[in-house]
Amino acid sequence: MKHYLEMVLKKEKKAVSFQKIIEKIEKLKSEEVGHEILLTPFEKEEVLGLLDKMVETLDVYLTPANHYVLTSKTSFRKGRFYGDRNGNGRVHVTNSYVNRDGVVVVGDENYEVSKDNTNGAIDGDFVLLDTGGKNGTIKIEKVLDRQLESIAGEVYRMGNHYFVKPIDKKKQGIMISLEKEAIEGERVLVTLTKQSGPNFYLGEIVKTFNHKDDPNEDILWEAFKHGVDNDFSEGSYEQLEKIPFEVRDQDRIGREDLTDWEVFTIDGKNTKDMDDAVSCTMNEKGNYVLGVHITDVASIVPENSPLDKDAARKGNSFYLGGTVFPMFPHKISNGIGSLNPNVDRLAISTIMEITPKGEIIHSRICPTVIRSRMKMSYEEVNELLKNGNADSSYDVFRDTLNRMRKLSLILRKKRILDGSSEFDRPELEAVCDENHKATSFVLRTQDVGENLIEEFMLAANRTLDKEMVRRGIPFIHRVHGSPNEEKILELLRLLEAINLPFDEYSSSDLAVDKKAFQAFISHLSKTGRLSNLLSTEAIKCMSRAKYSTEAMGHYGLATPYYCHSTSPVRRYADLTGQRILWDCYFSSKNYEKNLAKWKKKLPEIAEHTSHQERVSDDTERDVLRMLCAEYMEKHIGEEFDATVICVSQDALTVQLDNMIEGSVRVRDLKGDYVYSPESFSLVSLEGRESYYIGDRLHLRLKSANKELKRIDFEVVEKIHETSIRNSQSIQNSVKIKAKNERRKRRVSQK
Repeated sequence: MKHYLEMVLKKEKKAVSFQKIIEKIEKLKSEEVGHEILLTPFEKEEVLGLLDKMVETLDVYLTPANHYVLTSKTSFRKGRFYGDRNGNGRVHVTNSYVNRDGVVVVGDENYEVSKDNTNGAIDGDFVLLDTGGKNGTIKIEKVLDRQLESIAGEVYRMGNHYFVKPIDKKKQGIMISLEKEAIEGERVLVTLTKQSGPNFYLGEIVKTFNHKDDPNEDILWEAFKHGVDNDFSEGSYEQLEKIPFEVRDQDRIGREDLTDWEVFTIDGKNTKDMDDAVSCTMNEKGNYVLGVHITDVASIVPENSPLDKDAARKGNSFYLGGTVFPMFPHKISNGIGSLNPNVDRLAISTIMEITPKGEIIHSRICPTVIRSRMKMSYEEVNELLKNGNADSSYDVFRDTLNRMRKLSLILRKKRILDGSSEFDRPELEAVCDENHKATSFVLRTQDVGENLIEEFMLAANRTLDKEMVRRGIPFIHRVHGSPNEEKILELLRLLEAINLPFDEYSSSDLAVDKKAFQAFISHLSKTGRLSNLLSTEAIKCMSRAKYSTEAMGHYGLATPYYCHSTSPVRRYADLTGQRILWDCYFSSKNYEKNLAKWKKKLPEIAEHTSHQERVSDDTERDVLRMLCAEYMEKHIGEEFDATVICVSQDALTVQLDNMIEGSVRVRDLKGDYVYSPESFSLVSLEGRESYYIGDRLHLRLKSANKELKRIDFEVVEKIHETSIRNSQSIQNSVKIKAKNERRKRRVSQK
């Protein structure tokens, strides 16, 4: 009956009565069998029950006149609310829907919501949004789901009662009352036990954080502030006890035995959760046979089991300053789910035949049993491939590694020719001691070994995604839109201002043409000491990659097909892909039922995993900023060289040569300064030094605060000034404009 009801509702453009729905279902059934069919009282009751459920889930809207219409055909939308620290926010709508004209539309829209119209929603809420208010007002009608289990905050007291103030400013719209006494000012993690009002909760302290200088507490605190936890449910630990430590005979049934293949892993020397392995041979036709073998977590962790639910909630593993908050307990991530050497492991293998020109002419995806020959490290592989030197244990694999390097270069060359974007930009990484305190900072770069594995994983991900699209199987795709034209235009303006213009393509060309954008990146890489800064600005022009149920392609990789499938131990999206393979690709059992199941489940999984990825990025960034500030607390008064990477009306943002960032506040500059957006500069109104993006400065560290994640410098002297086009005339015009505006303000105040 549900099928007929959905057909009727999809066809109706306006709200209809229950009786009208019954008549239309009867008509559909009559046309189907060729004679008149009337619904029985029992069937009518079934239809009413289905409608009630759809109204409850807000898939259907019940009008005041008791008529029914699909919510998607009204001004209402369901989506996730992302709040900012000022109380405003946006609602991201991702579900597909049928519009008033009966056309299927992929909902991927953002609606801005002012703080006056959030109706008590907080960051992360799933909400019902009304997009058709008076005068175009967009407001949140109702909070549908609030996934709050625990909150990190500080205890405060009002009278004889104790409360917790959430540390996350995006969640400070809720009030949490404690049932027991607590210590005022204490940092705690609270479980919400009861909701007694729209934004009022009762809570119970489940964890108290120790002194701020205790080992590891700062990283734990930063994690919990973002809602990241290192816990698993009791059910998960009970389930863990039943998971075998090794592959059993019954596990091998229906799998290809590749244990005699030359397979090995290449990871960082300290990596323990090895979820991908590779193999590479040549066939009789002179083509490469590349195997990418991924640990089969889906066969270890059943769907909807406690471990699966914990992993789904987390969305991915979190890597925070040398501390890992894993998606799975170590027995899985470092044990049976890790492709450890010299033991059999269950895998899903993508085996590709690749020509010497980099064309994948044949591929197959299959469940396998493999045995890694060796756990290799990037450091040793890089040494062997670059200098021919390595530990003697690598000698037996020397020919294979050289063959792999050659293939990876072929794949990379083809990818770049297709228009893939390449940013050669190092990333800052903290080196921490056993107490999780930063002892130094290093610049993490991609070397030949890392590039080799990256190319092989990219090839496997493209191959799998293409096969799923070809088969019409619903899948969780990794998509990436074109760059933002306005941001590109702003960057072109900056290049023009600092005498490094790029005239080969317009901003509109760069926003849509992959090869044009590739040429733009190449231009930025040749700008000398400013190349890192400008490449960073180019990255900010790019759209954010995300997970989607629609195969919309990946702009940055210049491919119409892409997914994440190579890290199921660390990313839930990859594990979801494995489950779909087992349900819809490796077996035809219950095929139609499984297709329908995944079509229904995937939108929510894609949205949640995308959200958790953003949480991961935000948490990692804040932990790194905290570690940087803590490290710099020991260097107050010392002097450093730095580059100005951003200019605003309040401060200069500076980057030391080791990539640690800080600020020079305008109030700490000697003299009167005005910000000039035209020249991206702070202009002195008194003839002192003006400051431009790209300037080299000699600084003194004034202060550092790990709690605020803030590092402040003062200028000792300017070492080198960026060449600014028409700088003198710009400065003169800025001074005249500033003086006129100040004169007008003085007159108006009189």
